[in-house]
Amino acid sequence: MAAKDCVWKIVKPDNGSGPPECEVFSYDKSMSPICINRHNGGINMVFLDISVRKVGLKELWTLKWNREFNTAGPWTKAGSVQPEDWPEWMRGFEDY
Repeated sequence: MAAKDCVWKIVKPDNGSGPPECEVFSYDKSMSPICINRHNGGINMVFLDISVRKVGLKELWTLKWNREFNTAGPWTKAGSVQPEDWPEWMRGFEDY
């Protein structure tokens, strides 16, 4: 999977990756280069089947980035994330 609308073409998030604390890009977390509010709470993403679609910023934590990535991790509805857990700049975005 390659993020099209990000700072890097290929990213490698791990299960410990949380959301960036602020909307300003930084290199400090592995989700930070792709969790950028480019299109009203989402980015455009290219998938391995060459399809392209808008992916919600909170949806990033539900994608299967690698075999070990937990798609029901702590930053998903399935993982019991609460609206107030998200950084303030992300709270109004759609939940997944």
